[in-house]
Amino acid sequence: MSKVVPSLLATPACAQECDFLHNLFSESGWEIHQARTFQEVLTAVRGKRIGVLLSDRRFSDGHCWKDLLEEIQRLESPPMLIVTDRLADERLWAEVLNLGGYDLLLKPFDPEELLRVVSSAWASWKFSRDGSTAGGGSAKRPSPEQPKAPIGDHSPIHGPEGIKSHA
Repeated sequence: MSKVVPSLLATPACAQECDFLHNLFSESGWEIHQARTFQEVLTAVRGKRIGVLLSDRRFSDGHCWKDLLEEIQRLESPPMLIVTDRLADERLWAEVLNLGGYDLLLKPFDPEELLRVVSSAWASWKFSRDGSTAGGGSAKRPSPEQPKAPIGDHSPIHGPEGIKSHA
């Protein structure tokens, strides 16, 4: 089986956020894609193998993360949806998880938390493709017993298979 390159599709709110995500993930071999509108996201996930989708809670065209989740759940191998918002709270977090999203992250991003959550979502997506749910079903967040990617200082980057150094 060929190695699948980790892929992230993000809906950055601004150029600064786009640069931040690119710098954080590209050095460790991630393919970084971006989309600005709901329709751009749908086009990208239908045309590319995307493992993790990092999406704002709302799109400028009136669509929201629930619309996106409904659409991607129809795909054969849907990406893990991580919703982002500046006003994230426990109610929204519970709603995201209960409806089938992977997680909710508060903006502005904490780099270590973002790396950990996205890497964990990638591992779950990859397992759902290659593991026991080969039918393309959506995998849920790993159980607490599963090992999580270690969190270190900002010199190593956490990739989907653990830590990669900048050597």
